[in-house]
Amino acid sequence: MRQYLVEIYSAEGADPAALDGLAEGSGVRYLRSIVIPDDQTCLHLVLAASVEDVESAFARVGLPTDRVVDAVGLPELTAENPVCPKSPGE
Repeated sequence: MRQYLVEIYSAEGADPAALDGLAEGSGVRYLRSIVIPDDQTCLHLVLAASVEDVESAFARVGLPTDRVVDAVGLPELTAENPVCPKSPGE
């Protein structure tokens, strides 16, 4: 399965009830979302086999997608896994 970022440009894109039903019979697994209220933008990260599966699953729950693109997840930042290595002397 691959990660996809789903962009929805409306306030309805943040409906938790719709997101709860996303996986039912679709093979799409919801991971997390970012909502930008001032821009009426919702970004959803999901796992799925294809873009078509993602679009179908979102349409089935009443959330039309504006764009679905491949996404690459980066490892979580921790003290052991910083973005940039520390400079000598830090």
